[in-house]
Amino acid sequence: MNTDDLIAELAADTRPVRPGTAAWRIAGALLAGGFVSLIVLDMILGAPLRAVATTGIMVFSVKLSYAIAMTAIAAGLLLTLGRPGHRIGLRWAWLLAPFMIVLAAASMEMTSITPQARIGLVLGSTWATCLTATIGLSVPVFMALLWAFRRLAATQVMLTGLLAGMTSGAMGCVVYALYCPEQAASFMLVWYTGGMLVSALLGAVFGSRLLRW
Repeated sequence: MNTDDLIAELAADTRPVRPGTAAWRIAGALLAGGFVSLIVLDMILGAPLRAVATTGIMVFSVKLSYAIAMTAIAAGLLLTLGRPGHRIGLRWAWLLAPFMIVLAAASMEMTSITPQARIGLVLGSTWATCLTATIGLSVPVFMALLWAFRRLAATQVMLTGLLAGMTSGAMGCVVYALYCPEQAASFMLVWYTGGMLVSALLGAVFGSRLLRW
């Protein structure tokens, strides 16, 4: 069989893909992975939202909004990498928008207290729990995203793994925000963002191996 015959045979079995299928697969993976993470955390820490009575609805809304915004932006960039020939380019800068808002809030927070009190504000009382939880909660989401990418065509596997890890870490923050008792923007800036970045690095390492065709 020559090359032309092989191409013709492969093309004969092609089926049209409905618009939006890739986006729905990624969205489904996020929801499925997030649901598994929520069940796991519920088994460990109990019912969610109990901390809202301590933090207040405004603080809770800010933490949840930051995590959701980072998840949505990272997922959008990840979707781009699932399409051959598409590049992210300067759209990386979208990730800076929610980060800069939280950075501004944390900066104002830091200037309003004494230098001695700043480290306590950053560490809070649950920094280790937050970092561990957000990274751990990202694992089911990352595995679900790998499943979703089995039907996509990622060519930049390390970059795709990095963004899959970032998306998973951000989704882990969404789930953890339902339990987080901390109130400081400085805490959120350091530990929520730190969990996302560690998850992104782990995603780059494992994604470069697991996403290869």
